[in-house]
Amino acid sequence: MPYQKIPKALRPLYLKGLPESRVLKQANHLDLISNYKNSAYKFNNISKLELIFKKHNAYGHMGMRQFWKFNLKTISFHNPELPIQVQRIECATKDEQLKCPAIIKATFKDGKSSIIEAKDKHSDDIMNELIKITNAEKVENESITSFTQKVQERA
Repeated sequence: MPYQKIPKALRPLYLKGLPESRVLKQANHLDLISNYKNSAYKFNNISKLELIFKKHNAYGHMGMRQFWKFNLKTISFHNPELPIQVQRIECATKDEQLKCPAIIKATFKDGKSSIIEAKDKHSDDIMNELIKITNAEKVENESITSFTQKVQERA
């Protein structure tokens, strides 16, 4: 079936307020990656970041999954030299699911490491704890690229 444009009146509620142009949608998505709320930080004193959590979000893993889905993109955008290892564990039984950890292990450049227990925590709380433990530096708003603005200037 060929692509058909949906009239504005029939657009679903979740599409209202979004740009209609595909290029602007992509630019908005890139803006979310470069500047997701409270995630634009530089981790200068960290040599490696490891995430271990369950594949499914039941039993306290929802916050960690949301952190991985949204915050980690922005962290990797502003820290391209930082190796990030993600291990998602498949659990077959309920007992395994209850025992499965949700942790972030931050390895510092001096060899020390710190572990954040992320089970039953909101993604914002996980991010705040990571910032606090690692003494991360906030990226200034002037240095964050706005892709939507660049696309609109070209049009």
